[in-house]
Amino acid sequence: MARIKFLLAFIALLICAGGVTAAWFYWKKFAQPEIELNRQITGQNKLVQAPLDMGKRHFDTAINLVKAGELISARDHFSYLMQYFPESASTKEAKRILGEINMDLLLSRIPMAGKTEYIVKKGDALLSIARHAETTIDYILRANAKTSEFIFPNESLMVYPLSFRTVIDRKAKTVTVYQEDTFFKEYAILSQNLPAGMKGPLSTTVTERVAWKGDRPVNFTSEDYMNCAKWLRTGQMGLFIRQAKPPTEDGESRSFGVTLANSELEELYVILRVGSKVELAK
Repeated sequence: MARIKFLLAFIALLICAGGVTAAWFYWKKFAQPEIELNRQITGQNKLVQAPLDMGKRHFDTAINLVKAGELISARDHFSYLMQYFPESASTKEAKRILGEINMDLLLSRIPMAGKTEYIVKKGDALLSIARHAETTIDYILRANAKTSEFIFPNESLMVYPLSFRTVIDRKAKTVTVYQEDTFFKEYAILSQNLPAGMKGPLSTTVTERVAWKGDRPVNFTSEDYMNCAKWLRTGQMGLFIRQAKPPTEDGESRSFGVTLANSELEELYVILRVGSKVELAK
């Protein structure tokens, strides 16, 4: 009789243990996850997941295309990212790389819309070719890897009509170049000194491309042309785009305008011609 009672007690203990195990399993599998979900929905849980960066995939794809040498396809992916995912953490770097790609494509002999081949004729000069093609002498020299102004009959030159506009944003401290309404490249303003009272928005054009060495202007035929100071004068008095230079020690007042790194002003000098639009943002 005692054995039967012991056996029944043992069976009851097993049933209780099984019930406890089943309850624990139900808590971990169903109840606890549901409670956590409800906390997130009601805002009681302080742990918040970071939003998904939808632009990262396009950025990674574009980078892989750059590594593969597919610059035109990479350019299109970076442009898509900037247009449709401006809030992406990758946008700033995408803009920088896109600007470099745009400039590399423009100055290379890689075919692209607008580029044409010009065959030099007897009596041609770089100045007349640049005017006819609506480009700059500097572009012809850079795009064709020329180190002098000499050209020869039957020589092949790559030319491209330069129709860029530039937006100077004093608040953002940027000079941004657009081809019509499409982003081309952005430069950082290092310093700015505009006349008192000059405010945007205003629109003007490049009226003069200045090359200067010491106390005299320099022509593109001079051996000093590549290493001389350059700046862009606009039709708005006091609105210049200049190269950065060391501060003077004799108390000389700063020149009017905005300054860029020397290499970046050199690029602008290549692609902006007399008549190119310049805007000062509000």
